[in-house]
Amino acid sequence: MLKSKKGFSLIELLVVIAIIGVLSAVGITAYSGYTADAKKKVTFAQHKQVVSFLNAESAKCAGGEGTFAFATSTACTADWTAALITTHINVAMDMANAYSPGTAFAVAAGSETQGATVITLTGTSAVVTTTTVTGTTEANTIARY
Repeated sequence: MLKSKKGFSLIELLVVIAIIGVLSAVGITAYSGYTADAKKKVTFAQHKQVVSFLNAESAKCAGGEGTFAFATSTACTADWTAALITTHINVAMDMANAYSPGTAFAVAAGSETQGATVITLTGTSAVVTTTTVTGTTEANTIARY
């Protein structure tokens, strides 16, 4: 009588393990690229939201009446302050830094981190600058009407 073999040989198991290793190495590399690209896109999407928000607030107050959305006690005739704008962005708009979860998206000038936005006020305009981890920078100037 012939004995039948059951199970896999050592060579077959090693080949399967090698294939799984190659596939996982390729997958991990591709995944890290996808996440880096996603963080960059989220950061610039938030940048565009901030620019749109400030443009809308400026246009809303073009007539000189009303209050800014970022502070109910700040009339349209009052000066903008970077502190009020960054607080509104981080708290009311609930934006967080995609590169550093748990940290603020809008920060004061001089305390920039990767993926953060800096609001700089100069005279009657605001400059919104965002930099990603790859060094790509997006900057927009919003003129106050």
